[in-house]
Amino acid sequence: MARTPSPSKLNSRDRVFVLMEEYRALYGLVEFRMASLDRRVPAAGAVLNTFLGGVPQLPEHTGLVVIPASLIWLLRTTLNHARSFEDALRRIEAIEQAVNTLAGDTLLEFQSSHPSRSVTVGGRTGTETIAAVSLASALLLAAAGVLFLVDPAASSWITVVYLFYLAGIAAYLITLLVRFRRYRYQGRP
Repeated sequence: MARTPSPSKLNSRDRVFVLMEEYRALYGLVEFRMASLDRRVPAAGAVLNTFLGGVPQLPEHTGLVVIPASLIWLLRTTLNHARSFEDALRRIEAIEQAVNTLAGDTLLEFQSSHPSRSVTVGGRTGTETIAAVSLASALLLAAAGVLFLVDPAASSWITVVYLFYLAGIAAYLITLLVRFRRYRYQGRP
């Protein structure tokens, strides 16, 4: 037999206190996610720089295989931080609304009235970071293709296989971006 949950013993003041503790904790998480997103842009630039400067020094096409594949990791982790950032922002918004309802006044409103709310996943920070990482990834894949095409040691069948390899990575990265754009926070009602 299912038990009916008993009504909460907390008064409005206690509820607001609990919500504000969660609010503070979530803002700490938001700071972490934002810092993680901010570190992705220099990381993407460093990967591109390393690739263009370091590939000739690596043994036999190692960089041409490993570095493009590493873009999958870079983009997936960037998208994950942006989704987690979005989740925290949406929960903060819900807390603001709950506190305002309990208080009977608009006391908290930054996230619930933010211009990018529900427009972009991960807000402007997430959008800009993903755009930068995506552009760096596209440039790196193009550079890898050009470097392989101008390599006189590469046979034609290996070149075709390599270009399919790059196209496969590009297709997967695009798929990740399309799925990401469809993401919506699913909080409790």
